[in-house]
Amino acid sequence: MRTTVTAAAVTAAAVLVALVGCADPQPAGTSRPDAADLELSGPWADVFAEALDESESAVEREILADGVVTSTELEQAHDGVRRCLADSGLAVDYSPDGGFELTDLDGDAPDMPFERSDAALQACETRFDSWVTFLYEQVRRNPERLDEGTIQVRCLADAGLVDPSYGRDDWEADDGSGTFPFDTQSEAAQSCLRDPLGLWSGR
Repeated sequence: MRTTVTAAAVTAAAVLVALVGCADPQPAGTSRPDAADLELSGPWADVFAEALDESESAVEREILADGVVTSTELEQAHDGVRRCLADSGLAVDYSPDGGFELTDLDGDAPDMPFERSDAALQACETRFDSWVTFLYEQVRRNPERLDEGTIQVRCLADAGLVDPSYGRDDWEADDGSGTFPFDTQSEAAQSCLRDPLGLWSGR
């Protein structure tokens, strides 16, 4: 079986980080650089500042330093991960809609335990792409950083997955419990998860 991370899984994790990850307290005696001090601006500036603080990669920090991730820079990060994984006999195929598939170099399932392939992937991402893909995709899907619950509810309602009485508080409670009043694996639900504003799909 191939090691696969779907677009939905990646975006779900990204949304979770966007909603709660940035609120995690820093250890006592430490401080995160302020976006203004780094001359960053825009709705995602504080997340770029967090990424610059936490990234262990000089290559990645150079990409993030201006508070923007271009498609060329995204490919640069992905190429770094590809070259790094090749040293372990692995290949990664990135989907334009998010997510990726991990195989060995001839396209078959990795000839190693998942723990080893996952460790290799994490080590390569630490060198090149702990934050680049995350920030590229989040800014692309929600450039103004609108409230995630609000845009999810609007998308779900427009798709006919929830009735008009379903509100943001309902979505937050359901998101916290992992139970929703619709099939979360349906194409419509996955579309809202990946692209709630229709900016990728143009719906």
